[in-house]
Amino acid sequence: MDTSIKNFKISDIDKSNFVKPFRLHFEMDGKDRAWDCVKVHDSVSILLFHKEKNALLLVKQFRPPVWYHQEKSGTKTKEQGYTYELCAGILDKNLSPKQTAIEEIYEETGFCINDLKFIVHFYSALGFAANRQHLFYGEISEADKKGVGGGVDGEKIELVYIPVDEAKKFMYDENKVKAPGLMFAFMWFFDYKKI
Repeated sequence: MDTSIKNFKISDIDKSNFVKPFRLHFEMDGKDRAWDCVKVHDSVSILLFHKEKNALLLVKQFRPPVWYHQEKSGTKTKEQGYTYELCAGILDKNLSPKQTAIEEIYEETGFCINDLKFIVHFYSALGFAANRQHLFYGEISEADKKGVGGGVDGEKIELVYIPVDEAKKFMYDENKVKAPGLMFAFMWFFDYKKI
């Protein structure tokens, strides 16, 4: 466990730039109903294939909600709170999804590419937020490495290369926390590359 992470406290949110709770009231089958929701930004995610390494590039980072869930549910792991993710970011800068994806790739990984393939967009957090995510695919090589990466504002992002021939095993490794979107992207890749 990362010993630099400590002193967790829980507090109420008065104002946030990222989430806004609200309640929806509606009628269904003649009955009044209410549903608690959270407004969040739409986002992008990018599956990156490193051609020379024959590997998929993921980012590993600390996610406080995952740490909290693992702590409270008793599902602590060696990497408590750490997740394996596609390169991703929120749509909060008035840029197109593709431009946001290009910027996030550079910020998080240090790779600079413009040629991205749009795969699909889908919704996540359906029960309380229903934000839309745009999924892209890009191929990188060492010649595209133009920056350090690691994220911004203290994100402390670590780059993790998953060799293609180990990717299916990685998908089913329950000790590695990952989102369904990553697993979908891997399945798309296996079909796209006919692996």
